[in-house]
Amino acid sequence: MMLLVFISFWILYVQLSQCFSEADHNDKRIYNVVDGGGSVHHQNWKRHVMMDSNGLYWLQWWINLNEKAINFEVNVNTRGFIGLGFSKDGQMSRADIVLLWVDDRTGQANALDCHGSIYSPNGAPVQDDTQNYHVVGGYQNATHTHVRFSRKIDTCDPYDMPLTGDTFKVIWSFGDTDPVYGSLKGHGRNRGEKSLHLLSPMFQKHSVLTYGATAKSSAANKWDVIVNNVTIEPSMDTLYWCKIVRLPKLTDKQHIIGFEALLSRSGLEHKNIVHQMTLFECQTKFYPGSDPASWDVWVRSSGTVCNSNLLTPRDWDSCSTPVAVWSTGGSAGQFLPPHVGIPMGGSLGVKYYMLEIHYDNPNGKKSVDNSGFRIHYTNHLRPNDAGIMISGISISDTQLIPPGQKLYRSVGICGPSCSNMMFPKNGIKIISGMIHSHQAGRKMSLRHVRDGKELSRIIEDDNYDYRYQQVHQLANETVVLPGDYIITDCAYETIQRKRPTFGGYSTKQEMCLSFITYYPKIELAGCYSMTPVREFFEMFGVSQFYSLNMTDVENLFLYNGNFLDYIPKRASLKTRKNHSNMTVEDILFEESLLNKLVISDPVEFHDRTFLSHLNQLPWSEPLFTKRVEQELITGKHMTFCRVSNDSISIPSEIIRFPNFTTFVKPASTCLNHLFHNNAEISSNGSRLLADLTLSLVLTGIALRHT
Repeated sequence: MMLLVFISFWILYVQLSQCFSEADHNDKRIYNVVDGGGSVHHQNWKRHVMMDSNGLYWLQWWINLNEKAINFEVNVNTRGFIGLGFSKDGQMSRADIVLLWVDDRTGQANALDCHGSIYSPNGAPVQDDTQNYHVVGGYQNATHTHVRFSRKIDTCDPYDMPLTGDTFKVIWSFGDTDPVYGSLKGHGRNRGEKSLHLLSPMFQKHSVLTYGATAKSSAANKWDVIVNNVTIEPSMDTLYWCKIVRLPKLTDKQHIIGFEALLSRSGLEHKNIVHQMTLFECQTKFYPGSDPASWDVWVRSSGTVCNSNLLTPRDWDSCSTPVAVWSTGGSAGQFLPPHVGIPMGGSLGVKYYMLEIHYDNPNGKKSVDNSGFRIHYTNHLRPNDAGIMISGISISDTQLIPPGQKLYRSVGICGPSCSNMMFPKNGIKIISGMIHSHQAGRKMSLRHVRDGKELSRIIEDDNYDYRYQQVHQLANETVVLPGDYIITDCAYETIQRKRPTFGGYSTKQEMCLSFITYYPKIELAGCYSMTPVREFFEMFGVSQFYSLNMTDVENLFLYNGNFLDYIPKRASLKTRKNHSNMTVEDILFEESLLNKLVISDPVEFHDRTFLSHLNQLPWSEPLFTKRVEQELITGKHMTFCRVSNDSISIPSEIIRFPNFTTFVKPASTCLNHLFHNNAEISSNGSRLLADLTLSLVLTGIALRHT
């Protein structure tokens, strides 16, 4: 039996090597077109992914810009049919589906354009009126079927999904026989889904150092940065763990060309509970009186809880500039395009780094973790030094998302006070970005405003999936100039929530962040904003709290102060509840800073905690909620420009949301998309030939999700 399995996988390996040899070749010759502004456009890229977990189903695709089309290849371990579909939610209903097979008698490859029925979600797919999937070629051998086909990016067919930069759920299936009446077998377990960004290139580990007509071998070294036996107890719903590491001795400057996530698994279910990992550069002379020798002591330690006033050394606040970021659902790694690299090493380079890992443990399991990054670097320096900066909303309780909302927006601003001071004259060029929120996130975009006009969205994902936080690699780099605004725009759904959701570190709380990779590298770690503290409370009619003036309250929010340092014991609130009978959400509310602030003015609210005051507001009234949303967006914002060089100081400032003309996408010429949601093709067979109808019904048996 084992011999047969080995032979089967060996055959698969050989066939895939042949199948993707052209893809590998094209990956190696991805070339860059540089426009007049120095911005790079990546062309001739191909991507290929393994759709299942066993290497039985491989999908490859690339874009034909001239024809506004997308080309696909499937190579699947079957001599029967192959199903491929595109969906927003991973369900068959409304999915855009194509059925592929090579006829056993004639050897001809076939494609049948279908869609999922809205009236029978688990039933047979229905054949489209218009066939927009076109076979280019195909064949089958003793074990595999290979089909190449294409379609327009937007077919103007109401049953075909326009393929955009959003996150798509790509559904797949395959069966043992061709879809011929009387001989079809169901797919059984041969089905699944995979989230993908279909219009984004992805650079591979094997890519060469190419820029223009120059190429060098990309022999790279690797540096593993991991934590050592971090224990996550069942009581820990959320844990942020930080570990200081020292860079290997590198006399000469190197370039980081990519990284891979090293995820360990533990527990009875053999699962990994890492939600996000970030590797930061550290500046060892950030604070007066810092002891450089302390860093080597911290390197020898196993690490500690991040952002803890009691446990985390103040010097660790200087670890603020990311060099590698990974979030849940993302691919195993990210590699940079061949004309950029993130600098490391050398006599003037950073010596210490901090690995921050966010563990999400909603099921209360005990785990022992050894996760981290594998950093790939080379001494073949690339033409440009790249960097990563964080933008969006500063993590704070002043980010508020009301309960019961179908879609509610929050924004974070990187404004001219930062871009004018930090960006070079010719600007920075953004090459990729990872947009990050938690469980309520539904839509996210990275917006770009210049001279009172919004330009094309840098990143836009109207089908954001919290479980698939993959980097959006830009096919066309975006130039951001001094004076420009970068706005991270997030929309959330809280239909099932009964209480407000606030900004915070737990996945039950929310974030709105962008991790932006750009070049040339500047001394910028973060550029973000928050609602000013005083304005936040005044918006809800509160002007004063017991025992604290508003300046004290601002300090609590801005500097992560300890509440007990500000409030006298005589003003203590209710006795702390027993956490053993509380949900995670209950504990977050109980321990919230907003639940410790007791209103003294106005008199009609006095003796309420601010959190209980918020809970009594009429969030179910759409006009009230919309007013709050608009005031928080278009009102005042406190902006922060965090630099990694302690010789540069840019004070925070309060600005108003900029006035600008909103970017509007060109109107679609496909008017029939207006009828997509209501259209349904009749199943009476009046427009189909009888044999195709029978064949398709049986095909549905193999594609349905049962």
